[in-house]
Amino acid sequence: MKKIDIQNQYRTLDVRSGNIDEENRTVELSFSSEEPVERYFGTEILDHNPKSVNLSRLNNNAAVLEDHAGPQVGVVLGAKIENGRGVAKVKFSRVGRGAEIFQDIMDGIRSNISFGYQLLDLTRDEEIEEPTYRSYNWMPFEISVVGVPADATIGIGRSKEVTTEIEVEDNFRTLEAKEIKLDTSKEIEEIDEADNAHARAKLALLKLRENSIK
Repeated sequence: MKKIDIQNQYRTLDVRSGNIDEENRTVELSFSSEEPVERYFGTEILDHNPKSVNLSRLNNNAAVLEDHAGPQVGVVLGAKIENGRGVAKVKFSRVGRGAEIFQDIMDGIRSNISFGYQLLDLTRDEEIEEPTYRSYNWMPFEISVVGVPADATIGIGRSKEVTTEIEVEDNFRTLEAKEIKLDTSKEIEEIDEADNAHARAKLALLKLRENSIK
């Protein structure tokens, strides 16, 4: 076994599956499931036994954001695991971007909800030939309204602040850069040889012109 730093993950669902309360500015929605998602290390499945999901951060007035890195536009009122899915009730602000985004949701202009989560473990499913990992310990930490679904590709722009150290099997696929050494000696010799040939041709041309003048 070895330990690696694994990035925060994001998944996207359709907000139109939820119930919208215009007067109270709330939306009830399903934010997660056991739907397999392809990652760089194989297939990822989030186990939805209530014991597998740490909802402490969502249930501590977690932020509802715009596009993950944008401003806070609302708050998570409560979250739970129900019938194999993560469900939450969120409330939007009456001012600023919160008001604008809530109006867009009611008008059907914004329909994508995404959530960020940390993987706290990954267990290989040995019954499946292709690399498939189920997380029995994961923690959602924010819900976002997104204009474009979150990119599932990870490994670009990684930083220590958005990674969690977990233990995985030794053959777990990582994105660590590998040092690549190239033998350029042959290419350099070929370039030098080409330069020498060019120089010899130029010298021969000068000598030919000199003889013609005499």
